[in-house]
Amino acid sequence: MQTRFEKVSFSYGSVHALTDVSFTVPTGQTVALLGANGAGKSTAVDLMLGLRRPHRGTVTVLGGQPAAAVAAGRVGAMLQTGGLPADSTVGEVVDLARCLYGKRRTLASILDLAGLTELQRRRVDRLSGGQAQRVRFAVAMAGKPDLLFLDEPTVALDFKARRQFWKTVKSEGNTVVFATHYLDEADEYADRVIVIDRGRVVADGEPAVIKGDSSLEHALVELTEEEL
Repeated sequence: MQTRFEKVSFSYGSVHALTDVSFTVPTGQTVALLGANGAGKSTAVDLMLGLRRPHRGTVTVLGGQPAAAVAAGRVGAMLQTGGLPADSTVGEVVDLARCLYGKRRTLASILDLAGLTELQRRRVDRLSGGQAQRVRFAVAMAGKPDLLFLDEPTVALDFKARRQFWKTVKSEGNTVVFATHYLDEADEYADRVIVIDRGRVVADGEPAVIKGDSSLEHALVELTEEEL
């Protein structure tokens, strides 16, 4: 079942975060929402998770309402916002997420998937930024989701950890939508790239086509410079 935006607009007061945005995510595809910080990527993810409602247009997730897909446990999300309970261990946080999804995976399998087995008894307030990201990933994967949303998932990871992260994501075979401002990440790991600039979709296609589009040169240069 497809996930779809149809002429979606959303504003924060007088600030237009998204304007007349349309795209479709077919089952099994990995799609990058590529754009500079503030382009509207995170707002798009929030709408697909049912955390916000569009002011105009329609958002459909896995063929139905976003909130229904989330409530059914079919969606996993790794977001930039939201902290981890400081007085809990890694194992306790992940086990709670596992229980919320009806124990579809064992605790040991989730910890292994996210590379957290050796950190199971460590308190989350003693984790590095990259380790905390791995905990958020474990929570997102706890329910074995059909659709996975990732909002700037590798921002705290080094090059080696970033590669391992994407190897793990790809091995799961989910439908994936990830927001990023890393051009190289979108190029390497997405089947399709949707470029968002100031709340509008300005390009949508395969990574090689996007990189070769001379009309996007200015935006792509800016994104490349952000990575340095």
